Amino acid sequence: MGRFDRFFEGFEKSPEAAERRNEGRKHSPVSGLPNGRWVRDGVYLMEFSHRIGERHGSDPLLSPNDMNVMRAFGATGETVFLDLETTGLAGGTGTYAFLCGIGVVSGNEFKVMEFFLEGPAREAGFLDALNSAISPGACLVTYNGATFDLPLLRTRHTMSRIEPAWEGQPHIDLLHHTRRLYRGYLESCSLGSVEKHVLGVRRSGEDIPGYLIPALYSQYLRSGDASPLKGVFYHNELDIVSLAALYCRVARILDGDSENWRELLRAGDLWQSRGKRDQADRLWKMACRDPASRAEVLVRRAYIAKKSRDYAAAREHFLETLTSLKERTVRLPHGITILSIREELAKLEEHKFRRPDAALGHAEAALNWIKENRSLLGHDAATMYKAMMRRRERLMRKISRTGAREPDYGN
Repeated sequence: MGRFDRFFEGFEKSPEAAERRNEGRKHSPVSGLPNGRWVRDGVYLMEFSHRIGERHGSDPLLSPNDMNVMRAFGATGETVFLDLETTGLAGGTGTYAFLCGIGVVSGNEFKVMEFFLEGPAREAGFLDALNSAISPGACLVTYNGATFDLPLLRTRHTMSRIEPAWEGQPHIDLLHHTRRLYRGYLESCSLGSVEKHVLGVRRSGEDIPGYLIPALYSQYLRSGDASPLKGVFYHNELDIVSLAALYCRVARILDGDSENWRELLRAGDLWQSRGKRDQADRLWKMACRDPASRAEVLVRRAYIAKKSRDYAAAREHFLETLTSLKERTVRLPHGITILSIREELAKLEEHKFRRPDAALGHAEAALNWIKENRSLLGHDAATMYKAMMRRRERLMRKISRTGAREPDYGN
């Protein structure tokens, strides 16, 4: 018997609780609710199970608790997924949650529990039920929860004079990881977009768009008929399952289990942001198997080496980048150009290796590049050209004093 089953069994055996629950059922004006049970006065629980290994979109649903790589990103203990449906999207003290989905692994199943709030007068019991369902020390996983879900729950706890039992526990907002992996490649990093384009999930016509949900709950409060909320319950359940599937997908990518060089490249960036250079290098090298990624990987390694004061490695990587750019399939990270690479090499040669002649070669090549790309650079071309000319003139003066020869670095 799982922890949640034991909790609810104990709740069932409490005469006072049973009386409150039966009284709530007897007098509650709510109709049209799916199969479930009252677990607090005015708090209704629906439970759904998904078998670990069953297909969710293009991938099988794995056990999130087995994703050990996520420990480096804050996951400790049991993984608990949380998603709210609320009376509004703007937040503030007038907005409250009326449905909370919580997903956990239970044996060989992924269990989704949906707590439904009969009405705002029962909110204290609703929050207490949520607190009881989140085990101490568990890692909460949300999607935009750091900005929306958890601050909203904190506000509601404060207004009900209840202490959040989960406060201070580990939290992973998966939106941040998803943006790092897919921003610029997906039109949107909303969970719905990621579901469709990354997980390959197609929702049925039963689903309700998120922007309609507050109005449907408001309609329910007026009528007491929960039937139109059937699609909302489905929406929240799928959000939780997709969140778990995305969590496992992100974990696999961070572990190097991907054939997509862009995913591996961005995953290396995530490791680097955590100060894990060895893990970052491993994934970047894997990304290099695709020639199209080579320049992006080399530029990353060059700037990291420079920051680490490994100037010889930085120079080597910058030069390798220029060589790789001769292939038409390669690309550079946003904001990086041949001009910026030549400038970095000129700085390294002049200031770190004391070779003004080599620095001059890169300055000359940069000037040629500006001339060839003047039409693309627009008004910035003149400013760039003047700045590089000043560098060239300074280097020529330095060379004339030392008698060094001027090498031809060309393009």
